[in-house]
Amino acid sequence: MEHALVRGDVRMLDDPLRAQSLSLISGCVLAAIAVAVCAVLAVLQPRGDVGNAAIVMVRESGAVYVRIGDTMHPALNLASARLITGVTEKPALVDAAALNRTRRGPVVGIPGAPATIGTPLAADELSWTVCEDDTRGTVALAGTAPALTDSSARVLVTARGESAATTYLLHDGRRARVDLRNPAVVRALKIEGVAPRPVSRALLDALPEVPGIATPAIPRVGAPSVLSGLPVGTVVRLTRADSVEHYVVLADGVQRIGEVAADLIRFTYAHRRDIVTIAPGLLGQVPIVDDLPVATFPDRGGVVESSVLCVRADSVLVTESLSADGDLVLAQADGAGPNVDGFVMPAGRCGFVRAMGLSGEGAATGALYLVDDSGVVFGIRDEEAAGRLGLSDPVPTPWPLLARLPRGPELSIEDASVSRDSVGPTP
Repeated sequence: MEHALVRGDVRMLDDPLRAQSLSLISGCVLAAIAVAVCAVLAVLQPRGDVGNAAIVMVRESGAVYVRIGDTMHPALNLASARLITGVTEKPALVDAAALNRTRRGPVVGIPGAPATIGTPLAADELSWTVCEDDTRGTVALAGTAPALTDSSARVLVTARGESAATTYLLHDGRRARVDLRNPAVVRALKIEGVAPRPVSRALLDALPEVPGIATPAIPRVGAPSVLSGLPVGTVVRLTRADSVEHYVVLADGVQRIGEVAADLIRFTYAHRRDIVTIAPGLLGQVPIVDDLPVATFPDRGGVVESSVLCVRADSVLVTESLSADGDLVLAQADGAGPNVDGFVMPAGRCGFVRAMGLSGEGAATGALYLVDDSGVVFGIRDEEAAGRLGLSDPVPTPWPLLARLPRGPELSIEDASVSRDSVGPTP
């Protein structure tokens, strides 16, 4: 009917109303597509007005700016910008033209502070290992545990570049001095003819030092003891179903000792060379004491030799090759010197740590540090500064290890807020 009234013809040769409907639908579809394209472009390449953003990054140059009051200041790095604002989110991307329309101030920030801050490694991810091999020198590994063939090795070493008399036995996550001029010590440790391996001071300092390995002084040696017929100083053997135990007879009881301590006593006190086997029932009738300072001695003698030597907080490890991805050669590398030559940490990660002693002192109160994935250590002045950097829950880390890594500037709110007309050496 509408067609007949409009066209004056009842024949449906064409349908102009249908054409109008198709045009309307096509226009709506094209408009929707245009809106969608604009939305995608806005996400992928926003025009970037500064707005109220606290930290912005210029799209064209990557320069970082920080808002202080109503003024935008060039920031030397992202760490400084976060210290000033306390904002840990990613910087807003803006066009240079938009930034040029704002009020500008002088440069602020800490020269040499991190340009970016990676994701912190959690306590169960941050394992520190110091390794040495013939090709890489001394390498510190953070968050990466190398594949090792022996995690309970005993290795005889000497500090490279120091007196040849400074010889240590590395064992059970510690180091003990060894006097190679003492034949009883050499025989007890089974190191006859073994040449100490030269290692860097960085590797040695990663392990706590315990008292040197030497024959303990036994009071009243040779006098009668609590075990009838066995004088003080006698080493006895007790055979169990699954093991053999050694004890030394003392004036007021017996003390359990390892093979090394037993041999030291036998090789030092000439009249005590033979080990006496006793029945378990006899030992049960006398007191067990702990008078002799031999608890830190290794249980057994003998040492191993390998291409790669590594140490961790609780163990000494060896392997024939060191496979660590992302090994970074540090500028401070000195080969045979005392410095750490290489550093390994997963890319894009960092370590937020608290310095402590090798024995654990200061684990709750030590100084705070940021270690980035290039091996640089930055001091953090206080907890507030750490919070502004988005860092929490520091992982206790031995200070001697941190001390051997390259140092960056201290990160603090006060230093980050310093204005500068230029950056570089002053004339």
